[in-house]
Formats: sequence, structure tokens, C-alpha cells
Amino acid sequence: MATESPRRPSRCTGGVVVRPQAVTEQSYMESVVTFLQDVVPQAYSGTPPAEEKEKIMWVRFENADLNDTSRNMEFHEIHSTGNEPPLLLMIGYSDGMQVWSIPISGEAQELFSVRHGPVRAARILPAPQISAQKCDNFSEKRPLLGVCKSIGSSGTSPPYCCVDLYSLRTGEMVKSIQFKTPIYDLHCNKRILVVVLQEKIAAFDSCTFTKKFFVTSCYPCPGPNMNPIALGSRWLAYAENKLIRCHQSRGGACGDNIQSYTATVISAAKTIKTGLTMVGKVVTQLTGTLPSGATEEEILAHSNIRRSPLVPGIITIIDTETVGEGQVLVSEDSDSDGIVAHFPAHEKPICCMAFNPSGKLFSLPWKKMPHINKREI
Repeated sequence: MATESPRRPSRCTGGVVVRPQAVTEQSYMESVVTFLQDVVPQAYSGTPPAEEKEKIMWVRFENADLNDTSRNMEFHEIHSTGNEPPLLLMIGYSDGMQVWSIPISGEAQELFSVRHGPVRAARILPAPQISAQKCDNFSEKRPLLGVCKSIGSSGTSPPYCCVDLYSLRTGEMVKSIQFKTPIYDLHCNKRILVVVLQEKIAAFDSCTFTKKFFVTSCYPCPGPNMNPIALGSRWLAYAENKLIRCHQSRGGACGDNIQSYTATVISAAKTIKTGLTMVGKVVTQLTGTLPSGATEEEILAHSNIRRSPLVPGIITIIDTETVGEGQVLVSEDSDSDGIVAHFPAHEKPICCMAFNPSGKLFSLPWKKMPHINKREI
């Protein structure tokens, strides 16, 4: 592609074509001359030179149905690349974003461009999984592009608080999902569209984009990835803010304040008698009488057991098909339907996580740790 990205107005189809250019490296003398041309005039005038190139904020290659030539014969005819699908490149600028299709020949074609303020997150949604009981309400508009911009379609919502869905076939906006708090990332598969907020996760059906379930117990990371999650073909992993012993699965990390699965079972067996005694104290307190030797501090301490402090490094993996609708709450009172795994991964906050292509290997590097912990699901 060219060294300077062409500045274009908002568009969906019929974009420009950028031919490949040979990569050339400057010699030492050419580098010195370029440096003098940039710095010396600025030193005498006191004003920086005018910035002509656009500032790139983020870049990502996308795997979607859009660059699958078996699904999109029109792209197969345009690029004439045989069975080799083109790369799909998304570039975010300070005032918008572009989507480029890059075939094996290197001749990039602009597929989409929007210039209405910075874009924090964008995803190309894959074709949804349909069945006899589920139909695709947006089949004539696909492929769809989900964009989280600083200014939403309504123009009245706070910055980065809505997801606009654009049709890459017609260029029109087909759906807008509004939120009250800022959005930090988007994830999608053939089943759901996941919107990531600071300490929450909201999942929407991929066919109708109606809310399917939501999670409000995420542990925020103090790094650039505010609320890390991983979405596979069916499972969703996120950082939980507490460890619920009754749902703890085998494996995981065992630190100073975190017990292993076996130690948890032994500890639970040892504390059955103490727990029953405490229940008796609570019951008698509610009836207006206190057993001998019991104090109000003991009763208050027991009532605050559930208000334990947040614990970093806890991972919860749920099955998006069986978790049900509404709020996903991992607690002592909730059942285990939809919970695939719940375990302590590390003593530090989790900064990112990912499933491998098969969905059976789960990797999560944590904050300030150079290596990667891999867990077989």
C-alpha cells in the first residue's frame, strides 16, 4: 500500500484502489538530509511544519465472511485470486476508520470509510447461525459492520456510548444500540455480539440484536484493556471479581490467599459444624433471643460474609447457548447452568485472554508478567 493513506469522505462501496509500491530504505545521508529539512526550518520559524499525513490510532486484520470468497463471489471476481481469500485490514484514524481488502497481488481496495470522529472499536460481524426456529432479520443487509464512534448516530448520546451497525452492501445504518456508559470493545461470533463496558458485558443475539444476557461482576484491569474477555465459537471467558467456592473447578493457581480445589473441599468439611452453629445464632437473633456467649459482633460478621472484597485473577467461562437469558450471576445461591469453568488464574489482575482456534486451549497473560499461562479446557 502507499505510504500515505488517502483521505476520503465517508463511503461504503466504490472506494479507491491503491497499487502496491516497492519498499525502499533511506541511506544514511538521505536520513540526515530529511532530518535537516524537518528540523532546521522549524528551529528558525518556531512553528512546526504542517502535518499532511493522517495519524493512525489502531490497525487490525479481521477474519470474517467478507473476505471468504466462497461466500462472496463478487469479491472473488474482483480480485481474481483463485481460492486464496484476500486479507481484510481495518485502520482507525483520529477522525474515522477505513476497511481495506488486500488480495495476494497487493492491490488494496477500499471497501468502507467513515469520517465522523474517532472510532474506539469496530468489528465485521460474521453470518449468523440460523435454524428452523431462528431466522436472520438482516440477511439482505449483510455483511454488517459494528462501529463504536465518539459521536453516535443519534448525536445526543455521550461519547462512545452506542454501537452503530452499518450494511457493507448498501452503506446504510441498519441498527443502533444505546448504552449509558462508555463502550471499550466489541466481540462477535456466529451466535452473539458482545459489547464490553468498564465492569459489564452485554450480549446480543446475532440474528435480531436483542439483548440475550449480561454480566455485571467483571473485575476491571488497570491497564489499557479495561475489561478483558475472550469469545470463542460458543464459550465466553471473562475476569470475575470474586471466587465462589461452590462453583470452583479443578486446576488454576494456588496463591497465599487462594486454596486449591482439594483444599477447598477439605476446608468446607471442617467448617460444617461451625457453619451450622452460626446459622443457629442467626435464627435465634431473628427471633429476638441470643444464645449464651454470642455477641452482636458475631452476628454482624456473619451477615457480612457475602460482602467479601474483590479478588483479582479469577476467570469464569460460560456457555453462551445454555447460560440462559438475563443476568449471569455466579453466586452461592445460583445454580451451575451454563458455567463451564470458574477458577483462580493468578494473584494479579488479568490483562487479556484468548481461545485457540479449536476452542479447547485457553491462554491468559496477566499484568506485569512476561510469560503466558495456558489451560486445557
